[in-house]
Amino acid sequence: MLNALVSRQSAVLLLWFTSLAAFASSDAILTVDNQGQKAYFSLEQLLTHADKEIVTNTPWTDDSTKFVGVSAKALLHMIGVEKADLKVTALNNYWSTIPYDDIEKYNPLFAVKKNDDVMSVRDKGPIWVIYPLTEFNELNNEVLHSRMVWQVSQIETLR
Repeated sequence: MLNALVSRQSAVLLLWFTSLAAFASSDAILTVDNQGQKAYFSLEQLLTHADKEIVTNTPWTDDSTKFVGVSAKALLHMIGVEKADLKVTALNNYWSTIPYDDIEKYNPLFAVKKNDDVMSVRDKGPIWVIYPLTEFNELNNEVLHSRMVWQVSQIETLR
């Protein structure tokens, strides 16, 4: 009888955790894979953890634009990683690698807002990698522009 009770409790707990994981991943707009350990983030979570604002010009915007989101350093901290390059993948499977040197020097932003509005997929959202281009003139080059992935859906840590 005790074994049946323990098995039933285990099954209930397993079902509860599975449901919780499914719920968490169904609201997720971002999956972060840290050496096989996956974390899922909803838009609300990213807005809650937004720690940085960058006002800059980009080749894809007409004027100086304000972007708000989670900095690369904060994202690494959120997943318990001190130092790593990041492979950033878009909805269309385009990807680019952000070297840790960029994170250390420029701390790029995983922007979820543009001029105070949440970004839609049509407007390069839900997440767009933004560097402070106006602040650092050396960033205005094709190599760096290729790292400014939009419609981000996945990030993988590389070590």
